[in-house]
Amino acid sequence: MAPVTINLVSAQSGTGKTTLLEKLIPELAERGLKVAALKGEIHHYDLDLPGKDTWRFARAGATVAGMTTPEKYILIGSAPEQGGMAAAQQLLQDLDLILVEGHKKSSNPKIEVVRGAVNPKPLLPEHVIAVVTDVPDLSVEVPVFHLQDIKGLAAFIHERFFSPGGDQSGELTHFDRTGRPRMVDVSGKAETLREAYARGEIVMQPETLARVKEGKMAKGDVLGVAQVAAIMAVKETGRLIPMAHPLQISGVEVDFNLVESPESKIEIGVRVKVAGRTGVEMEALTGVSVAALTIYDMCKAIDKSMVIQNIRLIEKKGGRSGHYRREP
Repeated sequence: MAPVTINLVSAQSGTGKTTLLEKLIPELAERGLKVAALKGEIHHYDLDLPGKDTWRFARAGATVAGMTTPEKYILIGSAPEQGGMAAAQQLLQDLDLILVEGHKKSSNPKIEVVRGAVNPKPLLPEHVIAVVTDVPDLSVEVPVFHLQDIKGLAAFIHERFFSPGGDQSGELTHFDRTGRPRMVDVSGKAETLREAYARGEIVMQPETLARVKEGKMAKGDVLGVAQVAAIMAVKETGRLIPMAHPLQISGVEVDFNLVESPESKIEIGVRVKVAGRTGVEMEALTGVSVAALTIYDMCKAIDKSMVIQNIRLIEKKGGRSGHYRREP
């Protein structure tokens, strides 16, 4: 199997990519990975100086020239047709992981480094899978790791690309290698505090919203019943969603916001917490969905035109994939 290649990139130089790589390599090596580190996007190097032995070997036609000591080696080659990076990757086939510093235009998975003093806003080029930063509360749609959380970043890389249930090359983890559905094995993960917040809305006629607000629906307290329904749905998610894990939920909070204009609707929010080995995104989304369905059921006698819409994950915390928050 070809090694995984990941590029560490940033909007500009001076963000500490080299230092980050220097700290990350031993953490990955401790997990049993054979790691190569390469410098990308450079136009020349000082190892192959004109007149020196390796330069003379290359001029004589050697495909690869190099130097060795009893413990180390260095190889220099020329690959004008395929490019130096492609040639290096081909020579490193027996390794597990190649970390490349730089090369933002690469099609490889990328980890972006964002430093508040240098580039406080992420560039987010294509194929970014995570951001490493010292900027507090940075909001992006990929996992975020603090600059000092080297162990967390190493765990993220290892789990995503090298664990049996990991996301190698973007594979969907709820399918095995034969394409059959499966429940992901999370027994090897640590129990951590995890949290998810989801929102959605149900649009209705102004008269319907007014009756809900005044508590005049024939079936009773609409929002009170919907709140209980959301909590029950959260606890039943493992039974409703085929590949979701049954969880011992730590807490559920449900909020409603009645909006009269410009659109008459009820906004629903559900926050779920758990101490476990897997996240609670599905629980939060299920809670919102069932709360909206309950409101529909209790109001449908007078308003069958209601629309349930815009159910989405707002925020996720905890776990190796880090902190996610949807952009406004």
